[in-house]
Amino acid sequence: MALSFSVINTRMTPVWDFGWFDLTRFKVDGPATERQDCYHVLAEFLRAPISQRSFCDPGQWGESIQRHGPFLCERLAVMWFRPITTEQLADRIRAALDDPEFTVPPNNEQRQPVEGWAAAVKARGDDAFALEAPDLAEIKVDWAFVWIVYHEFLSISSDREELTIGVIGYD
Repeated sequence: MALSFSVINTRMTPVWDFGWFDLTRFKVDGPATERQDCYHVLAEFLRAPISQRSFCDPGQWGESIQRHGPFLCERLAVMWFRPITTEQLADRIRAALDDPEFTVPPNNEQRQPVEGWAAAVKARGDDAFALEAPDLAEIKVDWAFVWIVYHEFLSISSDREELTIGVIGYD
């Protein structure tokens, strides 16, 4: 029996002038034996139609657009999601928000949802991952240049009953 996923909640908050933080929590349903391995949960999620979504022009999860952010779904690989510690998650988020390329950094109110999520991941003891896709044109949609910034992180709860995706983007 395959795992199934349903959206618990999703929200997008502004960061910078045209930047955003998109956070979506998913319920993971299926036998506990199928949920033991994080990479199996992640692979099942990426195979499921619900994993399709454009973050640049956010629609509903699973809208049959054949892409996940700037990536073609057929090319997206589970091994691109590298395990990271919760400290590394916080560091990577901080680095993205403090990027010196931005003349006006996000204010404390804009940072709070992003940094708060990283703190919650650590407090719960979730497994954290960072999407580190190869920089190849053939894995991206034609208009991938729209994403000036795209950092995707994922967490899976220790009981493997919840998967969360957090994306920091700028378009």
